[in-house]
Amino acid sequence: MYWFAVVLIAIPCAQAQLTAQSSLAPDLRECYTVPQLVDRNNLPPATMPVLIDIIRKIEDNPNVNVDLRQLAVLLLHTYRQDGIEFHQPEVNLGAASTILPFAPTFHSFYRHRLLLTRIIPGNLQTLSNTTVNSELKCALHHMLSTTVDARLRGNENSCNQLSQYRALRTARDVTLVEDDVEIIDLATLKAANKNGHMRHHNPKDDVEYAGIGDAKSERQVLGQSTCPILGGVVNTRWGAVSAGHLIAGIAAGAELQQVPVLELAKSSFLNYNNVQQSVTSIYPATLSGDLAEAVLIQGTERGNPSISIGTAGNWNSSQATRFYMLHSRINVEMTDPEIRGDIDGFVLGTILSSVLSASNTLKLSQLLDMYYTPRNGVYNSNLRACNRQALSQQYITATNLASETYTFAAALDTNIPLRGTITGGMEDLVNSAVTNFQTYASNNLNDLNCVTTEATSVDYRFKTNLYVVLDAMWQFQAVYPAISYLLDNIEVSKYGSSITLLSAFDGSVIVNKTFSISDFHTNYTLLRHQSLPTGVNMETSLTNIRIMMHSELENERTANYVGGNSSVLLFLLSSGNIQITQNALDQARILNETVPDLRILFATATNQFDNLWSMVRDVHNDIKTVSLNTEGTNVEITMNPVLDRIAQVGRRIINPTCGSTYPSDSTSGTRQFEDFVEPGYINYYAISPNYFYQNNGNRRVRISRSGVGTGSLIVCFSRSTAQPRQNATLSGLDEGAVTCQTLATTGNVEIGLQNPCEGYWTINSCPFYYISVQSSVAASTSLSAVCTENACRFPYSMRYQVQIEEFGCFSSAGSLGVSVGLLLSAILYSLFSTH
Repeated sequence: MYWFAVVLIAIPCAQAQLTAQSSLAPDLRECYTVPQLVDRNNLPPATMPVLIDIIRKIEDNPNVNVDLRQLAVLLLHTYRQDGIEFHQPEVNLGAASTILPFAPTFHSFYRHRLLLTRIIPGNLQTLSNTTVNSELKCALHHMLSTTVDARLRGNENSCNQLSQYRALRTARDVTLVEDDVEIIDLATLKAANKNGHMRHHNPKDDVEYAGIGDAKSERQVLGQSTCPILGGVVNTRWGAVSAGHLIAGIAAGAELQQVPVLELAKSSFLNYNNVQQSVTSIYPATLSGDLAEAVLIQGTERGNPSISIGTAGNWNSSQATRFYMLHSRINVEMTDPEIRGDIDGFVLGTILSSVLSASNTLKLSQLLDMYYTPRNGVYNSNLRACNRQALSQQYITATNLASETYTFAAALDTNIPLRGTITGGMEDLVNSAVTNFQTYASNNLNDLNCVTTEATSVDYRFKTNLYVVLDAMWQFQAVYPAISYLLDNIEVSKYGSSITLLSAFDGSVIVNKTFSISDFHTNYTLLRHQSLPTGVNMETSLTNIRIMMHSELENERTANYVGGNSSVLLFLLSSGNIQITQNALDQARILNETVPDLRILFATATNQFDNLWSMVRDVHNDIKTVSLNTEGTNVEITMNPVLDRIAQVGRRIINPTCGSTYPSDSTSGTRQFEDFVEPGYINYYAISPNYFYQNNGNRRVRISRSGVGTGSLIVCFSRSTAQPRQNATLSGLDEGAVTCQTLATTGNVEIGLQNPCEGYWTINSCPFYYISVQSSVAASTSLSAVCTENACRFPYSMRYQVQIEEFGCFSSAGSLGVSVGLLLSAILYSLFSTH
């Protein structure tokens, strides 16, 4: 036993980072003053895909040239400022006031300041304020910055009267609209999934505060709202995660340091027994930082020798999540999202040194993407979020955690204002906190485990160009969750799908084609929806859409685009009794004939089969009736059939020389493109008969490996099933319906396309050719970084080449092929449906 009492040596240092100052950082102030940015509904939702998408934008910025660790540090120093609270002035502030009633005063700020100035210093470097636009900057700030907003929202006396939440307006104009209030019993929230999801989405559940204008000046303290809002949280399938803690753990682990404890102490003495001389940087950045806060605050305010760890909560919605509401207003120093963020950040930070030694070009976005994914993980299937509980037990030891927490608590005690003074028993409080943390993390989080994760997820990635034609007659509260659900599941991203939003009124563009999910949510908002013309004009819409699609085909001809994303045109229609003119039918026929890889789908609020059957290729599956309501409930059940149909449309393999005109004498020659598949995943392709209708003895597709990688490729092909795979049970099909070949390390698989349409009268009656490429890897295989180019989503993705030879250009445009085929299908459908 000894006393650790050393006088601090004054060391000249540069001015601390602005996000570590006791005032709101200048570049973040617009997030609290500009009405467009204050309203969270105008910002992208707080989800892991959105966070990764914004980080990718920063990584792709030509003015940002940093490695993984440097970027993690820059994110913290530029966008994270914990503990920001609203402070009501004595008098109402006018519009021209120079006072901003927000400041970092919540307890999380004091640990944050130590983190940025002493534990993970950034050498005064930050990202430029123009690195991302204001909407994405504010979204990133709110996802990284931990605080608890306990302001009364004007409609809750207790958690048993948890109101629905409306738009968060500016601090000086926050009112309660009584008509917008609906009471939810807290039991509904507590009965929801423990991983941070509510059972149903209600897009009305946004945040609104009341009683601000006439309130007395008072520092925001816990004890006002019974259901405070926790900031700095992102939604994942494996529970809500505090992203700032996650990134801090990665930043600290990337360059692990022993920080002298006296560099952290504000005073000259540390009057505690058995304090280590230093702390390991990753601990205060994650676990011991929150545990120390709990020990100091509960130890001085609660008087209870048992430190409470863990506070559950729920998102305001299950789609496009923006607000995380805690179930309690006390003991919020280490909430459930913070526990998850601490564990994930600690694990990733701990393994990062070995990971970077194997792949020094690894990006931060890739690290997060690998960890928060259903399969494979960070080069090892054990290193993923679904395995969090086991990872916590593997990497976190109680002894080390207790000593690190005790030491950091001693230092933090000199920096944080408390309501009392701990004069003894600190070690007992720390031991209680560590024990309760381990118990809570093991028994109370109840997140999806890996077995359930794999059983409830598909083993293929969507790669679709989705065009949604929106009927503005839908109420935004009904259709926005449905669109969000589709975007989340088709994985809109630079490595996956794109989304284009069009108007059903005239086919004009509402949101331009984008591979960025954050950009879509920024551009499609309630205000944008309300500005759209209502009604459906199929003739005008289809005409303009056909022109747009033909233009894209010509662009693909110029770019020598041989294959890639599938194409789906989805009409989301609310209007009933849609008028279909002959000109509209003609436009649909031309679209189907001249853009053969495009699949037209309809999802309508009422049964429109009689009006729409002649406009689709498959009358049985391409028209769906969806029941969307303004409460946003049952979105998953309603939209799953639509999602399943999108999944059935394979990635394209085309002859780019056809363009939109399909010259009969045009052949492809030999052309190729490269694609990638993750271990254990499968890619599906579809080739239209428009490229092989007439016979050519040299026409073929060749699949070959073009890079190294673990395991083998299995190539399957079929004329009857859209998703062929090895050893699949195909109901109603012959055993020979699917043919598969294994491609090991060398060689290729050649698929001949000789006489593939023999016996078929028309192009449209000849079936597509379906191909799949699957990566087969043993379950226990350790993966390595074999794919380092920018086109690789994951460093362990396997690269292969798809080569085409002598594809032709055949079109039934101008004939009755489509119409006759559709008419026969409709007649058969009517006959069979009556028996």
